[in-house]
Amino acid sequence: MAGHIIYTHSTIPAPPEAVWDVITDVTHAGEVFRSVSDAGDMSPGDFAVGSAWHERHDVFGHHDMEEMHVVECEQPRRAVVEAKAGADTIRTSYRLTPADERHASTRLAMTTFIEMKDRSTMSRAMWKVFGNLSFGHTRKVLEHDLEDIEAEAVRRSVPA
Repeated sequence: MAGHIIYTHSTIPAPPEAVWDVITDVTHAGEVFRSVSDAGDMSPGDFAVGSAWHERHDVFGHHDMEEMHVVECEQPRRAVVEAKAGADTIRTSYRLTPADERHASTRLAMTTFIEMKDRSTMSRAMWKVFGNLSFGHTRKVLEHDLEDIEAEAVRRSVPA
């Protein structure tokens, strides 16, 4: 079973640098994202390929603590984060592009992919029966993530 893809996007009224700052601030993920709890940075320093942290983030029915790893990074325009969740691999890609000439807003596209090739026959059968529930729930979680990124990026981009 190859997997499933969820694509979400939004135009955020904040500059790309502010959006990037929110996405890459893994230390505060539990405070910013309503879907993340118990997050912790495992590799201090700049967000880059090889950066790692752990978090509990309910995606595709996985509820356990997972290690997140940056596998691609083109600061401040694109990042790909990967986690192994049981027999599955979950990969989320963030692509940021300026949405206007002044770079005052950002188009954020998130693509989340679950690869399920290592699942057992029984697990694949269970996914066929219950997968749509998990898929719908995950789409809602990712939409909330976009809302949370927007709210925090706008908050951070307002002059003090």
